[in-house]
Amino acid sequence: MWNYLKDRWRTAQLKAEYQRRVQENLLELVEATGPKPVSEDPGEWMLVGKSKSAPSEVDQTVVRDQVRLLVRENPHARNVLRLMEVYVVGPELQLSHQPRLREGEEEDRELTRLATSLWKDFLRENQRHFSYREYARRTWRDGETFLRQFETEMWPPTVRFIDPEQIGATVDQPDSEGIITQRNDVETPLYYLQIEPGSGELLEQIPAAEIFHTRINVDSNQKRGESLFAPILESLSSFNKWVDTELLARKLQASIVLWRKVQGSASAATQLADGAQTSSSRYMGESVRRERFAPGTILTTSGGTDLQYLSPNTNFGDAVPLGRLLLLCTAAGAGLPEFMLTSDASNASYSSTMVAEGPAVKLFQAEQNFFANEFSRIWYWVMQEAVSQQLLPEDFLTRYQPIWNFPQLVNRDRSRERLADTHMVDHKILSRAEVARRDGVDPHAMQTEIDQEETHFSPKKAA
Repeated sequence: MWNYLKDRWRTAQLKAEYQRRVQENLLELVEATGPKPVSEDPGEWMLVGKSKSAPSEVDQTVVRDQVRLLVRENPHARNVLRLMEVYVVGPELQLSHQPRLREGEEEDRELTRLATSLWKDFLRENQRHFSYREYARRTWRDGETFLRQFETEMWPPTVRFIDPEQIGATVDQPDSEGIITQRNDVETPLYYLQIEPGSGELLEQIPAAEIFHTRINVDSNQKRGESLFAPILESLSSFNKWVDTELLARKLQASIVLWRKVQGSASAATQLADGAQTSSSRYMGESVRRERFAPGTILTTSGGTDLQYLSPNTNFGDAVPLGRLLLLCTAAGAGLPEFMLTSDASNASYSSTMVAEGPAVKLFQAEQNFFANEFSRIWYWVMQEAVSQQLLPEDFLTRYQPIWNFPQLVNRDRSRERLADTHMVDHKILSRAEVARRDGVDPHAMQTEIDQEETHFSPKKAA
């Protein structure tokens, strides 16, 4: 009895002790000063579920292959890509250097010309490996672009494109998607894993500082991009199937069946059919069965035989709205009006096309601003290499900034717009350099040519 009481007493003590410990831990958590800053947060969180489902690496590869095949074979997909290239990074795309001048400071024109010459040297040396159009085309088609930079002892530096399938996960890093990031910051890449696409073997671990990575249509915390054509893959595939079906229907409609009606008993019709199967005639030196008539055949029948030519009714008029609906879905997914997708504005008026092209103009402007930032990253690296090789002064990047002159999207009345620009220059609203940029020319080159012309054709020179 005494031992039983001692055990009960010991059990009560243990229960009270553990309750006290639980209360102390809860009190410590409640009295915490607040959440830790990001720099001190260890980030040891357990992932219960995914808030968004990113496509797997296999899905990305499949979509990329489908898009490349579509752009190569489908005329509408090729037209979308061609329009994006022409309107966003067309032949009028040029770079000019704008100095950051303080009050009372004059521009160093020699330094401006030197910077422009160095950039042209870079483009000329890499013209077979890099261009504005290819950079943008890869981004829209594949959803991302990898451009690797190589430092060289001689000017200019060299760049090379890397295909997206060459950046991928390895056996040691199966969930990396080919990009190694900081442990608790997926938006800060450290290395890019270049692999052999066929075997997945790691070829090289490239530092992130050597790669320009541009991706589109994804959030900032997603490692890989998504193709511009991903939303319209199904619509264009359905349109191709619709075209195949309609072409097959045209062939069926072109096939004519001869229906022979024989008046009389069933035995008479059977006897006539059997005779047609066994009899034959000669046409072009070959034997032709009687029920198959050669072109130009004259049929002589009795009054009891009726011949009718039958062809299937494919209701082509009902199929046309379906094809247009598929094209409208494709145009909506691409962000372009229908007449741009099909290159056919016959079903619209001038005013309706002007209204329809408004969203497309905004789309092109947004793409121009996006690629201006991406190309500026390349410009900063190239100019930094020039500074490192002592071709430019050390403070060049703080004294100059790049200005990208993209193709002009809207030009309704050129003379009226230029007259408005002239009035704005007279009232000191716009500078002459900005007017030159709007016209797609280099303002510094224009000013140099103007000075040379004034010097050459001055009155003293003429005298």
